[in-house]
Amino acid sequence: MSQPDEMTKRTVLSLYEAYFDGDSHAMVDLMSEDVWIRFLGRADFRGKDEARRFFTQNTPMLEDLDFRVSKLIIDGFHAAALWSETARTIHGYEYQNHGVDIFEVRNSEIVSVHENNDINVHRSHFDRREN
Repeated sequence: MSQPDEMTKRTVLSLYEAYFDGDSHAMVDLMSEDVWIRFLGRADFRGKDEARRFFTQNTPMLEDLDFRVSKLIIDGFHAAALWSETARTIHGYEYQNHGVDIFEVRNSEIVSVHENNDINVHRSHFDRREN
């Protein structure tokens, strides 16, 4: 594995480790100041401040999370992670989704994350109006 491959892999795996631990601050610490985070069909954030606000609010939305990366593909400064997850939402509903995250990493910092998942699954759980 080349030097950029190793750096990219290490950084991406560190991000997932922080995610598994529910540590949104550690996630954001791995990002560049001008990071671009895009959740297809859902959100588009620029910079660490916006990323921090999003991850602080979003991370607690799922409880008993079982998130699994089934394949991690590294190509220099880029990575793709195929994943699936099951959980219970904060509203008490069973939740299952799957997707792929695309990363760009430079100097051991994540400069972009593009998440692609089944947005219909997400919307069916979190666009509900709870009374």
